[in-house]
Amino acid sequence: MNSRAVVYIWIAAFGVCASTSCVVAAFGQNGGRRQHHDVHKLSSSAVNSNISNGNIPSGISWEVFVSHANKSNKDKGVLTASSVMESFSSFSPSPGVIKVNAAIFNKQPNKAIGKGKGHLVRCIQKKDDLTLSAIEINNVDSVDKVYRIVTEHMRLTNVNPKACDCMKTYFEGNGSLEEGDPSKAITLYNQALSLADRRTRQTSQLPKGAILMKRARAYLQRAANHRKILRSLVKDLTDTVPSASTMKILYQTASSHPELSASIFQRLAGDSKVNQGKFRQIRYRHDMHEFALLHATQDSLQATKLLPQSANAWFVAGECLAELRKLNESNQYYVRALALDPSMKDVLTGLIEKNKLSQEFMDKARASGFSGDTLRLAVDVAASY
Repeated sequence: MNSRAVVYIWIAAFGVCASTSCVVAAFGQNGGRRQHHDVHKLSSSAVNSNISNGNIPSGISWEVFVSHANKSNKDKGVLTASSVMESFSSFSPSPGVIKVNAAIFNKQPNKAIGKGKGHLVRCIQKKDDLTLSAIEINNVDSVDKVYRIVTEHMRLTNVNPKACDCMKTYFEGNGSLEEGDPSKAITLYNQALSLADRRTRQTSQLPKGAILMKRARAYLQRAANHRKILRSLVKDLTDTVPSASTMKILYQTASSHPELSASIFQRLAGDSKVNQGKFRQIRYRHDMHEFALLHATQDSLQATKLLPQSANAWFVAGECLAELRKLNESNQYYVRALALDPSMKDVLTGLIEKNKLSQEFMDKARASGFSGDTLRLAVDVAASY
């Protein structure tokens, strides 16, 4: 079942009797205060004893359904439904053991026991097409809770704890990115990738490609910040450098009044030293802008290798290449994204056409004698081209 699809399910879909529900566990620590995380056992089976040591019998898998009823929840520290789903997928000991679906349940949790702001999750244990057991969990709002569900209630105890640390750091990085702090986000993504790269079991399920895409976004945001400062510096320099008409007047004044020529020269010489310092600031800021773009492009290209069927990965790579002025290459990635997801046609068609026009402009500029460095700086400073 496609995890992106919103699946309408009822308790009868479990193939078990809802009337046997009972509270079997409560867990979670938050600032020393115990939070109840209600777990309802919908059925049981002797097969659970076979996986108590973390070994998964052949054919055993779990289907996890995450309610999107609280998908608009913006409370800080509460995972979105999509993040809960991503956490379950990342904790799967091997491909196919945990299959995650978005769901809208026609029966929401009892308000008396579901006072939290997290999500309702239903987990079904199966062997081939046979339902073995199922559990229902309320108030799932953190990576730690997902990890405990997987290891304690689904009994998949061979999940490496580093996977939990990786996902928490990854989501924290997402929060920093949304808050407009790309530097903090990049630091957190670096830590998450380091945890994902360690030679431990089960790291293959961690979303390294998604983390790379997010880090590319963070580098793009950092580049945009550098570009904003760069434009301000160029504007300041433009306001202080004498125009051609001003220089003509000064020359005529010095020629007509030789006694003023020395003071005019000294003034221009002083301004020149100040402007040299501004030129150095512009060069430094432009280098930082390009450095961030290079990092973004490198991450996005690596993400397409890890997620070759993700239209979003190819889209981000195309966006990074366009910012780096690799316009023809950018269009190739946009075309690939469109092939994977035709619903992006309207957006991508416009971007592809924009790249073509921009490439024509740059070709004409080069033909007119603009050097590579001058052209790159002019393009990066311009609001649009």
